[in-house]
Amino acid sequence: MIKLYLAPMEELTGYIFRNAVNRHFGHIDKYFTPFLSPDNRIMKTRSAREIIPANNEGLYVVPQLLTNDPPQFNDAAKLICDMGYQEININFGCPSNTVASKFKGSGILRSPELMDRFLDGVFDKKGSALSQYPDLRISVKTRVGYNETSDFEKVLDILDLYPFYEIIIHPRLKKDLYNHKPRMELFRSACAKLTGDIVYNGDIFSAADFNALTELFDDPSDGYAGKVTAAMIGRGAIKDPGIFRQIRTDKAGTKAELFDFLDELYEDYKEVLGTDNAISKMKEVWSYVTLLIPDEKERMRVLKTIVSAKGDARYKDAVIVAKGKIR
Repeated sequence: MIKLYLAPMEELTGYIFRNAVNRHFGHIDKYFTPFLSPDNRIMKTRSAREIIPANNEGLYVVPQLLTNDPPQFNDAAKLICDMGYQEININFGCPSNTVASKFKGSGILRSPELMDRFLDGVFDKKGSALSQYPDLRISVKTRVGYNETSDFEKVLDILDLYPFYEIIIHPRLKKDLYNHKPRMELFRSACAKLTGDIVYNGDIFSAADFNALTELFDDPSDGYAGKVTAAMIGRGAIKDPGIFRQIRTDKAGTKAELFDFLDELYEDYKEVLGTDNAISKMKEVWSYVTLLIPDEKERMRVLKTIVSAKGDARYKDAVIVAKGKIR
């Protein structure tokens, strides 16, 4: 059975969201934190909240680190392991220009030499986190290149040198952002070359999307069979947080369940962040949830009403409007 993972999405899939979606819908095998930057002091307030064990009780959570510096990675990894985590994920996928310009995230894909030096420092046992925690699992999340598809052969050659627990592949280039279709021919070539477990990530917005991929990955004639062990869902899970349950049980989330989840998520954000920041967080969530409104003009009107809402009462009024439009 293909496992189900919640993708790391900055500002969206933090510990408050993770706990809420687990309470309401569940059926997620693994949760990934939005990226943590060791060079910005990993235990500063915002990052600490993501990895404090008390904020992740009952969940299998994988902290994701964004860095290209081995000492920074290893110092952060040791701290994270001391907190009881069993796995750390390396971010080679973030397409943000601010991140990529520093050769971090997907930016490292344009320098295979830097990637190789970094990974050598991560997996070299002398002074690394693995020397102190030999059972630590290290996974990586990557795209298939920076600007050119030809870059991916070099990326694959380097990734295949190291004993990753899992390799998560979003088959788009950095320059694609989230546009165009996933480049499945490159994902297929990764399945053919890599020897470890591979996780698919990209454009799973419904149970039907997942089922179509499962059929593809089970086809022995297409080079995928037995290679894809998990699927990671991000944007589709913000739009419909019940997607994991529907995939596992065929029980779709109802409108009432969705709004119960959204109401509780808002109250949870308010308790921790205050009303204004909670509304700001919910506006990000609603930018995906309103995709459930089929008419584009109606969708934009509803989203505009939510985005312009100021204060608790106005926000709740806007949600009532949205409730009347989502089927």
